[in-house]
Amino acid sequence: MEKIKWPIVNNEELLNCFNAILKSNRWTTTGYHTLEKTQEQEFAEKFAKYNETEYCVLTTGGTTALQIAMEALGIGYGDEVIIPALTWIATATAVLNNSAVPVLVDVDTETLCIDSDKIEEAITKRTKAIIPVHLYGSICDMDKIMEIAKRHNLYVIEDCAQAHGSMWGNRKVGSIGNIGCFSMQQGKTLSSGEGGAVITTDKRIYSKLYQLKTDSRDIVEDKTTLRYGDMEVYEKGEIQGNNFCLSEFHCGILNCQLKYLDQQHETRLKSVVYLEKELSKIGYDYQKRLKNVTYPTFYGYAIKIKKSQQISQMVNGLREYMNLGSFFIHQSYPPINKNIIFCPWSKKKYDHLNINEKVWKNKYFENAEKVYEQYIVFHHSILLYEKQIDKIVEYLKKN
Repeated sequence: MEKIKWPIVNNEELLNCFNAILKSNRWTTTGYHTLEKTQEQEFAEKFAKYNETEYCVLTTGGTTALQIAMEALGIGYGDEVIIPALTWIATATAVLNNSAVPVLVDVDTETLCIDSDKIEEAITKRTKAIIPVHLYGSICDMDKIMEIAKRHNLYVIEDCAQAHGSMWGNRKVGSIGNIGCFSMQQGKTLSSGEGGAVITTDKRIYSKLYQLKTDSRDIVEDKTTLRYGDMEVYEKGEIQGNNFCLSEFHCGILNCQLKYLDQQHETRLKSVVYLEKELSKIGYDYQKRLKNVTYPTFYGYAIKIKKSQQISQMVNGLREYMNLGSFFIHQSYPPINKNIIFCPWSKKKYDHLNINEKVWKNKYFENAEKVYEQYIVFHHSILLYEKQIDKIVEYLKKN
């Protein structure tokens, strides 16, 4: 059987792109101007258009994307940000990195996304934003979340790290809230190894985002004023920034990959339609999608085990049967506060936030615990291989 690979690349196309970048001597946006559009500018324009928004800023990863999004909105010390109790820890880490406190809200056991009915009870005078995370193959209830945010005067930052191209009510995710954040880490459906992006329709926010990732420098808008060898960024100093710039090589990979994204989404969707039909026949449940999800995309496909089964045995059994490792098949995330790699108390830089280890570990989120104990997640690359889908069905029929 053909070995699953991810990312899938056109080697010749990518090598030609890398060769062109090498010859250009422009390896980053902070390199000197060569009178040519950079790979970063090309991808930012394409990705903004793809997401039906005005502006896109690239950064080093999904975590820094969330971090500068919050910084651009003025979120910082003393503030609280509502996030789901079940997600990858980067959502919480980004909040901490802004000296704000993540407030965990339990998830829905069917969609596995934040339970919008539980958000309001977590809002306090210190709450500044909600970060809904579109998880695996589902989307949060954005209508209700936007309504809550409007009523309480809160920002909404969509964590779309796992949802490139998904649509809610015919709008691309990331374009619904104030800001949308994406990850381009190796496992994502659009990958450059590492990388991230932030999208917005607000030009003022865009300028702040660009400065936040380019050491307080902004991009020169009028390129006709530039000579060969000039810097294409200028020292604006409107807001303190960092160097979170993505290299031209990373951006080149993204330009090569973006053109195949929708085609791959379509293949995955066809696999999901087939898989869900087969799962229904043999009595297996799976992660649900709300009615207003007009186009789902899949970072992971989550299947619920039966009551009589043990999650670890099922995960190990599927890995062995399909001859695949933990990158491709794994248990759902644990609740953030129970995740061993969520340990802010181990760093002095977070002392001022008073994140007490014992208090946090004793918090209990019933639905997040259930999801962790009951759901197996398959990496989206498996959905590109028809024979591997059949292997999943074959194994589950026997168990």
